[in-house]
Amino acid sequence: KQWYQRRVRVPYLGHISYSTKRRLKKLLTKFYPTVKLNVVFTRGFRLSNMFAYKDRLPLSCRSSVVYYTQCAKCGPSAAYVGKTKNTLHERFYSSSGHLHPSSKNSALLGHLDSTGDPECEFIFRDIKILDTTKHDYKLRYVESIILKYEKQNLNTQERSIPLNVV
Repeated sequence: KQWYQRRVRVPYLGHISYSTKRRLKKLLTKFYPTVKLNVVFTRGFRLSNMFAYKDRLPLSCRSSVVYYTQCAKCGPSAAYVGKTKNTLHERFYSSSGHLHPSSKNSALLGHLDSTGDPECEFIFRDIKILDTTKHDYKLRYVESIILKYEKQNLNTQERSIPLNVV
């Protein structure tokens, strides 16, 4: 005789679950004697499954991210990919941030100055988070991979870290 094994998932509902398991096995062996049934109990419905475990942080408070932003008027032709360990708000508005007026080497401010168009702007709430990680070297790898394969016009650097692909 050749045996067939089948696994069934059933929600755990207390004591009734064990009697249901026995009944299922009896019925199966009665009508299908070559099938062995393995009943696995899963967690039943819970109210907590319907809600996120933690509240999401607002965009300005997110840190250790690789981000994407583009000019509101020029679109993807004036896009920038970057990484930061600080919060996004600090990266964009601190004294050395992308959009702080006293920032000297900002590619975003450079674009706004070079176009001279008052409709050109980078809207903070339109920033997209591409990846999040706790380690700086992972941020640098992700940023480098994105810069290598999806070259953005405003990025002056080609990578954060050398990619030695064999």
